[in-house]
Amino acid sequence: MRHQNICDQAVALARRFLQRFSLSSLAMFGLALASELPVLCVRVVMLTLAIGIADFLSGRPSDGSGWLWLGTIPTLWAVFALLTPVGSGWWWKQRTGGRSPSARERLAYDDAIDLLQSNSSKPLPLPGKWFVIDAPLPDAAVCGETLMLSRALLESEQLPAVIAHELGHLASPDGRITAALNRLIIAKPANLDRVFQIARFTLWPFAFARGGIGLRLTQPIWGHYWRRREYAADNYAAQLGQADELADFLATHALIHDHPIPYIWLTEHTHPPVELRIDRLRRS
Repeated sequence: MRHQNICDQAVALARRFLQRFSLSSLAMFGLALASELPVLCVRVVMLTLAIGIADFLSGRPSDGSGWLWLGTIPTLWAVFALLTPVGSGWWWKQRTGGRSPSARERLAYDDAIDLLQSNSSKPLPLPGKWFVIDAPLPDAAVCGETLMLSRALLESEQLPAVIAHELGHLASPDGRITAALNRLIIAKPANLDRVFQIARFTLWPFAFARGGIGLRLTQPIWGHYWRRREYAADNYAAQLGQADELADFLATHALIHDHPIPYIWLTEHTHPPVELRIDRLRRS
């Protein structure tokens, strides 16, 4: 009976997982993992060499094969992001210089959420955490189940519209896929940029082992995927009654930053042309 209960719980977890992730999102992440296999091999080889050198210098040969699994940590950490976004929000906040919101900013956020909830018969897919960056331009993004809002956006009348768009990403696997992809690449400290630039040409195995080569090779596919996801998030905002407000926001703050992208279908460009997004929102 106990064994049956465990099996039932496992099946329930698997069903919830598959309901959260579409086949296309799982296929895209599978492609990312497959394309990073050469990086995984290089990491394991470098670990093997490091263990061999350590054994040689110590003069005491040891069986270091038990440590080779350390080379798989970034890959396992990325897969873990699909199951739970634990850790991604804190690291993202530190890396971007984010801070906790003030009482005034919390009030603006709560008012926006209340407005959006009044337009939905279902509970909204709220972020597990959210933080603020002190940026003068309105901006927002999602990674894992964490929401980032800029100070300027929290002072904007179109805050509910932008949050509605980001909730569209939270209602889908977009945030977790983003966190998983970020974890496939070993982050470099910002103050060591010059060192890594030199290493790219002189110590290329170390630069290669950071990861990301597969993602660069599949950039056109990812670009197409993320452009579709932006349209889907816009549609979610429209369902919450924010179509015109989001279109106004894009026309004011995003349209001026658009520029021609030659052969966009061959690039990693993640956002569709803003004018086409506005057009869809106006017609929704």
